[in-house]
Amino acid sequence: MSLDRAKNTANKTVKPATTEDYDIFVVDDNFDQANILKLLIEQSGFKANFTTESESAYRTILRDKPRLVILDLMMPEIDGLKLLKMIKENPDTQNVKIIIYSGKLYDSDRRKAFMLGADIFLTKPTRSQVLMDSIRSLLDSNQNEIFQN
Repeated sequence: MSLDRAKNTANKTVKPATTEDYDIFVVDDNFDQANILKLLIEQSGFKANFTTESESAYRTILRDKPRLVILDLMMPEIDGLKLLKMIKENPDTQNVKIIIYSGKLYDSDRRKAFMLGADIFLTKPTRSQVLMDSIRSLLDSNQNEIFQN
């Protein structure tokens, strides 16, 4: 499904899930963008949740421990790089896979994100197939690590 088509089907009254029944957590301060990503991910067979608030995002990640977080860098409360650092410095969440999905194009942001532990850095807009291939790659590699241990 294209992002345009997902946007047309997005219901702005959808409430994010509050239980631990998802694998992927989207953090983006733009409600429409976050909801579109959630719908796209769910149409690909994964379970997803989202928030538009970075402060509540960290608490939710600590509580639910999703396998993968898609994180925007430009957030109003806690910026994405600081949130990434918090996630990776916490022993309970340090193994969570992180995709940075941001409109920021600066090489310095990209380098810092990788230094802090991001697995993939995608700039907006990205084709939905590229995003889904990135998600599958990280979750498949995570599954392989589980089987090897």
